[in-house]
Amino acid sequence: MISHSSHRLHPLSVACMVLAGTLGPHATSLATAQEVRLEEVVVTARKRTENLMDIPDSITAISGLAIERQNIKGLNKIGLAVPNLNLSMRTDGYPNVSIRGMGAFGMTQGVGFYLDDVQLFSDASSRFGDLARIEVLKGPQGVLYGGSNIGGAIKYVSKMPSTEAVSGRLKGIAGGQSLIDVEGDINIPLSDRWALRAFAFTREDDGFMRNPGSPSPVFGVDYNQPEDVTASEESGGRIVLAGEISDTFSLNASMRYNEYDGAVNNWAREMGTPQSMEYPYTLDTSQNPRHERETFGARLELNLDLGNVEFKSITSYTDTESERLTDVDLTQLWFFNTFRPETMEVMTQEFRFSSTGDGPLQWVAGVYAMDFEETMNSTLDFGWIILDGDDPTTGVKVPFETRQEDKSNLAAFGNVTYEIGKWEWGLGLRVDRWESEEEAVDIGHSASKDDVEVLPRLSISRDVGDAAMIYATAAQGFEPGGWNGIADGSPPIFGPNGEKTLLGFDKEEAIQYEFGWKGELADGRLSATAALFYITYESRQFEFIAPNPSGDGTLIDGITNVGDSTQKGVELSFAWQASEYLRLTGAYGYISAEWDNGTILADGSADLSGDTPPNIVENSAALTANFRMPAMGGFDFITDIQLSHNGEMQGGKPWDNVKNPRLHSGRPANRAGFRSVGADTECRKSI
Repeated sequence: MISHSSHRLHPLSVACMVLAGTLGPHATSLATAQEVRLEEVVVTARKRTENLMDIPDSITAISGLAIERQNIKGLNKIGLAVPNLNLSMRTDGYPNVSIRGMGAFGMTQGVGFYLDDVQLFSDASSRFGDLARIEVLKGPQGVLYGGSNIGGAIKYVSKMPSTEAVSGRLKGIAGGQSLIDVEGDINIPLSDRWALRAFAFTREDDGFMRNPGSPSPVFGVDYNQPEDVTASEESGGRIVLAGEISDTFSLNASMRYNEYDGAVNNWAREMGTPQSMEYPYTLDTSQNPRHERETFGARLELNLDLGNVEFKSITSYTDTESERLTDVDLTQLWFFNTFRPETMEVMTQEFRFSSTGDGPLQWVAGVYAMDFEETMNSTLDFGWIILDGDDPTTGVKVPFETRQEDKSNLAAFGNVTYEIGKWEWGLGLRVDRWESEEEAVDIGHSASKDDVEVLPRLSISRDVGDAAMIYATAAQGFEPGGWNGIADGSPPIFGPNGEKTLLGFDKEEAIQYEFGWKGELADGRLSATAALFYITYESRQFEFIAPNPSGDGTLIDGITNVGDSTQKGVELSFAWQASEYLRLTGAYGYISAEWDNGTILADGSADLSGDTPPNIVENSAALTANFRMPAMGGFDFITDIQLSHNGEMQGGKPWDNVKNPRLHSGRPANRAGFRSVGADTECRKSI
């Protein structure tokens, strides 16, 4: 559920837009003036700098100014801003995400998150501020980005250090639930060739659930848990050093750190039925569920100018430590808890060559390697009631899920475009070898699998008139397969020859066909896009959660392949510079998806043929109005309004759907399904 910064448009905000062309000498530039144009939007979706309107692909770019004005600090608001992007944060801190219905919630992803071309595996849900823009790439991105991008990619592009001047920004927010949120950034020139940039934030929130701390009904023990069950603290930062070693050789090095301490898996479910839902605001347990996570990351980029060719090397290292504690029985009794310490260590290396000339032939080629290691040594903490003890402090810990997982990728990729008159032809190819190994450490079961994927991409575009294009693309993506661990109490898995092995799941694949139009109208004051897509999605991966066969009341989770589905839909968007001070943007997305005929669950319990897969939002839309006008005394008057609408969605698993109603603000005026995400007004002095 997403909080509302405002439910009502302030009268001052409305007046600003109505009187945009009539207030003072600064408000004389109307939409008919030739000098009023939309700013060019530059992106790096194809790993080279290009105008967004020149790329034959569906890409949404959220500018740094829009990020600041709309107060975008996390995943939920990104999802609201982009139709056909279903994005939110799980209670364990990891993202739920799908684009055009591809990808799945839970342990499977299918959409890659990137910070400055480095994929984020463990902390994608953290805050990455001081951004130049956010790019959302829709559809399979296998050629340039590889596996784990079957549905698309979300790229955070940070602001680069500048040698021009010292600059900085500090922003603070305080509110209910003892909320305190502070962030800031600073840019420091070190010389005429080197500069340093830093960003930091901290946030504290007491949350909305309370633990009344009732004594144990048997021994009367007070376990002294903090009252604020869902209280959270989050902080982090990033420092970037960039400069020129010579006229042809430059360096960009960065380090990031973030930590999170908050609730996890409190398992509190809404009560009632749509549209009248109630949420329990108390959780009377002997142990508050908690998640503590720390991540450190480092990145080194080297750039060498070889004339008409640029060489780029990007090296990254990420280390994450996480601990999750859950009170499984959710009572004041010490029945049993789960404790899940986890570590992730990831190293990546990319070498890339790309053309830099202005000729009709443009290309990029390179190699990529990734090594991913994860450990889990979780335990079940059984209390006195299980042990039939007389001491309320008696307990014992036993192994629950212990695993060592190693994954790796080695790939070669290339993408070429060639212009012939009004036509542009594009061809991309990636050869990707992946491997997955896993061991259930406590019982000695292990297994491995590997495969080689050949991922093609084809695009054709043609200029129409002076400022429009039509295009068609076909692209393939995949998500690697892997293995499920064995929880304590689950029956061990043996192979055909009696060898100790694990339960595996296969890779999933998708092919997308897209036809679209992009263009600028009204002398550059209006831009619009339209796209139709058709997707075949095979061997879809879904997370399952089931009772432990041991009967001890615990839950085990894993990944399974359910079947094939077909998705198709449409996307429309526009941006209009209505006046010198007023900019309007809007977008709409529609998806129709269903399981293919013959999709039957492995245990034969259900035939899904023709049903809609979960996590598909059929209709979604977003509309924003941004107004900025100079005022007296060198101040700028700024107001922003954002509206969004998400339709109904079947959540959960394919065999256990939960119907999520469309988003509402809860006010009668919003019964049509629209909600005010924000209506903010401020006066700011220009510096």
